[in-house]
Amino acid sequence: MPTVSESAADADPSVVLAAPAAGTREVLAGTGGQTSLEMSRALFDTSPAVVVFVRQAETVPDVADAALITAVSAAVGLRVPLLVVGPGGSDASEAMAELDRLKAETVVGYGDATADWTALAGQRALVIGPTGETDFAAVLNLSVTPVSVPETDVAAAVSELDASEPRLITLQPRHGAAPAPQQGGPAATARPTPTAPAHSALVESATTEKVPRFTPAGRATDALILVTHSSAVAPLATARAAGADVQMVADADPRSTSRAIDAIRSNAGHAVFAIGDSFGSRDTFAQRVRVAATAPQLAGGGQTVFPGRRMVALYGHPSGPALGALGEQGIDETIARVKDLAAQYQPFSDEPVVPALDLIATVASAEPGLDGDYSSATSIEVLRPWVDAAEEQGVYVVLDLQSGRSDFLSQAKMYEELLARPSVGLALDPEWRLLPGQQPLQQIGTVSTTEVNATTTWLADLTRDRHLPQKLLMIHQFRIDMISDRAALDLSRTEVAVTLHADGHGTPEQKLDTWSALQTVSPAGAWPSWKNFYDEDQPMLTPEQTYSVIDPKPWLITYQ
Repeated sequence: MPTVSESAADADPSVVLAAPAAGTREVLAGTGGQTSLEMSRALFDTSPAVVVFVRQAETVPDVADAALITAVSAAVGLRVPLLVVGPGGSDASEAMAELDRLKAETVVGYGDATADWTALAGQRALVIGPTGETDFAAVLNLSVTPVSVPETDVAAAVSELDASEPRLITLQPRHGAAPAPQQGGPAATARPTPTAPAHSALVESATTEKVPRFTPAGRATDALILVTHSSAVAPLATARAAGADVQMVADADPRSTSRAIDAIRSNAGHAVFAIGDSFGSRDTFAQRVRVAATAPQLAGGGQTVFPGRRMVALYGHPSGPALGALGEQGIDETIARVKDLAAQYQPFSDEPVVPALDLIATVASAEPGLDGDYSSATSIEVLRPWVDAAEEQGVYVVLDLQSGRSDFLSQAKMYEELLARPSVGLALDPEWRLLPGQQPLQQIGTVSTTEVNATTTWLADLTRDRHLPQKLLMIHQFRIDMISDRAALDLSRTEVAVTLHADGHGTPEQKLDTWSALQTVSPAGAWPSWKNFYDEDQPMLTPEQTYSVIDPKPWLITYQ
């Protein structure tokens, strides 16, 4: 019987996965080379074999590089990291250091055949990366199933790779184009052969025809990886090689879909990584992950207001019909009415259409009142039953401010208790924002961008500090001069979705002219919304017309 030391000496070398700290929240941003190194360091402690891809040009997108996609398939099949080196050997020193850290004994080479493969591999065995199904079996001992995908689906295909059922991803020819041959080096030949080109540094440097035996990791890593269709594929491959749970998200925001939120919650206590610059800073990403893990979802799914849903709202005040359709009936009847109204829009929308209440909280008044601001504040006790009923029925609420001579921020703070609810947003009505000496109905009001931005900042901070879903901030308008210097509106806070709401009445032609004028000055990042008037519009557009005639299609529609 062999001794313990003899058995250990005879054993195949093993892959050892790292154990990322449970609280890790990291964004891997930058080049494919940098992110491939970061993912390898995060998920692997040792790996006897490593796949290395040397780029021929930085100008080729990951999803269009056939040789890189083949290297991805090899890395996931072998369950080992994939490192990317830039053209001309840039980043080679970092890749070589990572090979040392991983205690790599074998390099499987792909990419630029003219690179200095002798220096890159060092004393390690160097294998020419195979490209075909037969050679995957001969060189890597992998029985693979070829899968052809278009460039647009490459990241999704890589995210679904499973080492237990290895696949060889190939690129579908672009429409109207003949299949493009893989370019250069290991993509040009599967193994050293007598007919290999003499200039191929990879062929000349290869020291073995197949990967020596090693033992893959016996478990999957406890980590969640979030990616978009534009994420670098090399770190994505390394994540799948480690068995990490990978989830595709549509817009680099883990709050945006129920699927992403469910993935975060099912990985509670695990590290979470994101691949790509579009995920933002580490702090932003960490905050969004915390919201996804703890906050309730909005009606329609997800925790961002748009684009995951559209909204249809009744506007008014609980006191009665004089201020809008919301007050024409009681709470329960209002909820039923707006649900029916939203349902009328659903056949014409790809997104869920969510019912909402545009609930007036402060009412412009003909009398100055005790504080002289010509605005009457509705008590929280009056508004709370409406908010409670809406929350129970999956109806969003927007608290609407007609601030008179007061400023919007001061009035918003009065309703902090309600705005701290997950499904309550805020609306500002500049028509009733008065300057000193002005009174309601004597002129059209206006608001400065500075005041709007101060309110936006406060609402965004409240949302961030309470770890709430994104909030809707609606700004009414029917004239361009109602918002001064609108180009300076702060739309950078992703805790808030800002919608500019066209709420004028008249004939469809008049309203569409106003709409077109407002769209020409709408800052990028603002969501367009629209208002229908039961009595004043001549005639009022139907739901189908509202969604088909108005361009761009409004995300929020209110009814007064």
